[in-house]
Amino acid sequence: MVPLAAAVLRARAHPSRGFTLLELLLVLVVMALLTTLVTISTRPDPRQALVLQARRIGLLMSLASDEARMRRQPIDWEADLHSYRFVIESQNDRTTFASDDMLRERAWDPPLTRLAVIDLASGTSRALVSADAPPLRVPAAFEWVQSPWRLELGNEYAAVAVEFDARGRAGIVQ
Repeated sequence: MVPLAAAVLRARAHPSRGFTLLELLLVLVVMALLTTLVTISTRPDPRQALVLQARRIGLLMSLASDEARMRRQPIDWEADLHSYRFVIESQNDRTTFASDDMLRERAWDPPLTRLAVIDLASGTSRALVSADAPPLRVPAAFEWVQSPWRLELGNEYAAVAVEFDARGRAGIVQ
């Protein structure tokens, strides 16, 4: 009997080195919570995505204005509810910037449900609300001073506006 008593004493003196079921469940719960937080924080905000596209338009319009001045040829920004592009028209020849990395055609992601251009000096506006409507065209500032205007973008998630001042600088309107 002595050997059995010695074995029991040894077992109590040196507990097994495994994890309890409670410890394993606690680790699983913590991992699930962390996974949920990471998933929620990495999901893109639809309004933020639209604001980013609006900022990109502002920068691209400035770039197109510089390009128009260097070429001494007007460049138009053309947009519909699915995409936008920069075009040059001369003597019935319509050219896009397909090979230009910056001024190439781009798709709205997600597609827009509303697109409007407002001339702030005169108050006139043009808007697209139908996918089959002809695209809106806005000339890139060929001159150093232009009439201020506003571009309004809207999709099923958010709406944002970009205002262009007399010098062609863009700013997001909140």
